[in-house]
Amino acid sequence: MSLADLSQATDNVHNIVYFPFHGLAGCIRTILILSDEPHKFTNLGFPVLELAEISAIEHFLAKRGNLLGKDYWEENLIKMYLSSTHALFTFLVHNVVQSPKEDRPAFLERFKKSNLPEWIKFHEKHLKENGSNGHYVGDQLSIADIKTASVIDHLINLCGEDVHISEELTPAIMAVKNNLEKNPKYAEWRASEQYQKFTTSNAGFFGF
Repeated sequence: MSLADLSQATDNVHNIVYFPFHGLAGCIRTILILSDEPHKFTNLGFPVLELAEISAIEHFLAKRGNLLGKDYWEENLIKMYLSSTHALFTFLVHNVVQSPKEDRPAFLERFKKSNLPEWIKFHEKHLKENGSNGHYVGDQLSIADIKTASVIDHLINLCGEDVHISEELTPAIMAVKNNLEKNPKYAEWRASEQYQKFTTSNAGFFGF
């Protein structure tokens, strides 16, 4: 069987090897929970850090899970919003979280005053134009929705009392989070012991 055939096989078991926190793998884990694809989550031990192209894995699983829209145009719209959110979060991780401890407060303040507001303005505007229905494209769940929903809590916790994202300030963005949380599979996943352990570890490692 060729690799192309193998990638389309329905009896694959996806093994996600990552650290025991949400980090950059939150979106991937959520796709697998929602899609019913056979999977297992394997914790990667410290101190080795090996990222096997998060975006490539997300796109692969989204394609299998019908999370890339109805046609080629919708697929690329979805990828555009997905890329924007992924860029924001990876910038946060690499330029704030991984910065020297003494520089972190200044970098975080810059992130909250520049990068985050720009992301909020762009996404809130588009989501309102799409009817504030909890979706980026049309009225179907996409990987762009999942990506945003998976990072909102982290961004809210990061900002603390300096509120940037809320029902009052960003209702269209919050609609994405609220809409996904109505999904029974996602609700069950968030309530699971494993998810709670990831959340605790995330706060301990990243600080949010």
